[in-house]
This record gives sequence, C-alpha cells and structure tokens, in this order.
Amino acid sequence: MMKMKEKLELGSVASILERELAPTVREWLRRVKLVPELVRIPLSDKDRTRHLPALFRDLLFRLRLAKDIDMPIFFTAAAHGQRRREQGYSAAMLVEESRIFEVVTFRTLHLHLGELDHSRLLQDVIVIADEADAQLREAVRSLTRSLDFIAYSIA
Repeated sequence: MMKMKEKLELGSVASILERELAPTVREWLRRVKLVPELVRIPLSDKDRTRHLPALFRDLLFRLRLAKDIDMPIFFTAAAHGQRRREQGYSAAMLVEESRIFEVVTFRTLHLHLGELDHSRLLQDVIVIADEADAQLREAVRSLTRSLDFIAYSIA
C-alpha cells in the first residue's frame, strides 16, 4: 500500500474572510454590545451591522487587486457616516466601531492561521489596516461634514 501525501492548499486572506463573514459579523456585534458608549444608542442588530457586508465587500475587492493600486473610497463609507450621525453617533463612536472591526478581522485570521498562505499574510494585514482606516476617515468626514453644515446653518 502506498501512502500518498495530501497537499494542503493554502487559502488567501480574502477567501477566508469571505467564507467566515457571518461568524465575523456576529463576533463584531457581540463585542460592540460590550461597549457602553455604543449601546447607549438604541439600534436593532440589523441597523447596527447594516454597513458591515459592504465594508467587507470593499475590503475583499481591495485584497484581490494587484498590490500598490490606489483605491477610491467607496460611497458606502460616506453613507455609513451620515447614517451614524442621524442615529446620534459621535466621531469617537465611529472610531470605536472601526477598532472593533479590525480586531475581529484579525481574530478571524488568527483562528484560521494554519489555512493561510504566510508568504502574503503581512502584506494583506497592511491592506486590511489601510482599508479600514481609509473607510473610517471617509465615514468621519461624512459625519462631521453634516455636523459642520448644521452648525453653519444655525449661526
């Protein structure tokens, strides 16, 4: 009898994040519910997580692009900032949500470390951090732009 070695096919960060989207969103929501500042805003789970599928879609798109290509910020980040302003969020609250997004995304990768192609891992982690920060910047701009307009209108 001949023993055959099975070759383990390593997955990309994008494929693992795509496959693990639902549990990652659940973990994000669980962690958000532990932050008193965030849960003071009464939102349904659906309203609280509504932006995450689009955020992950944008991230997956960026991870699958050739490296060193500048990506425009998607309109979903601006819409998220405006929606959160309407819901009563502050910029600090958006930052906290984004921090939790990065933590749960990296946690998902850690849980599946043995499945990942390590030769690309660090570069992909850089892309994740950059994309999360860029999306946050646009969401905060949108939130504060709306607040600036309101302050200007009152003055």
